[in-house]
Amino acid sequence: MNRFNRVIVGCCFILYLWNGVNLVAEELTIAVATNFLTTAEELINKFEEESDLEITVVAGSSGQLFAQAKNGAPYDVFFSADQEKIEAIIEENLGIDDSRMTYALGRLCFMLNPKRNYEQTARELFENLEFNRIVFANPKLAPYGAAAEEVFDALEVALSNENKKVISADNVGKAYAIAHSGNADVGMVALSSVLDDELSDEYYYIIPEKYYSPLRQDAIILSSTKNEANAREFLDFVQSDDAKAIIRSNGYVFD
Repeated sequence: MNRFNRVIVGCCFILYLWNGVNLVAEELTIAVATNFLTTAEELINKFEEESDLEITVVAGSSGQLFAQAKNGAPYDVFFSADQEKIEAIIEENLGIDDSRMTYALGRLCFMLNPKRNYEQTARELFENLEFNRIVFANPKLAPYGAAAEEVFDALEVALSNENKKVISADNVGKAYAIAHSGNADVGMVALSSVLDDELSDEYYYIIPEKYYSPLRQDAIILSSTKNEANAREFLDFVQSDDAKAIIRSNGYVFD
């Protein structure tokens, strides 16, 4: 099964499942924060080499996926881009407490539009704050957007300044797409997106972690699952050495 057959983004999938289509016992539906989508696909491909389990992925911002889970979306496992949404899942009695795990720590990047030529590198532009239009994920929906705001607060940059226009994206994946298209001068994006696109290192700068709170990304099995055993099997795999090697190769780190 290729990526485009398996990955479903948006409401059509939710409506399809809510209209009474039952998943068989050997299927899992996993809600994944956008920054982790490509990595999740690699993990699933590796996992399915030794398993008959069929896994469907739904991607979106952590805030969107949390809201969908709260409203009854038939997800088995939720991979958030932060810990706060998982804590909210537990507070709402929507998750199985002992299944909670931190699966990775994300990294934030300052990225230039790769279709343009710049006299300065991404690091130099970041340090000089020489940009007019910047895109990052909506801080109310996406942890990477909240981290971007923290960076500019730490640097005492007033993004409300009329000379610095902010473009807000629904999630960090869309922020990357906007920056890559040239509709923004620069973007605050996930390192995983940059590495997946094999962007030249002059076009991105990994922002020092001192500027923002650690992007600890947690996952949990939802209490509504009909496939808890299979969900636990997949989460056990995510914590294996093979899985961690894949996660590291996509720009994530561990405590």
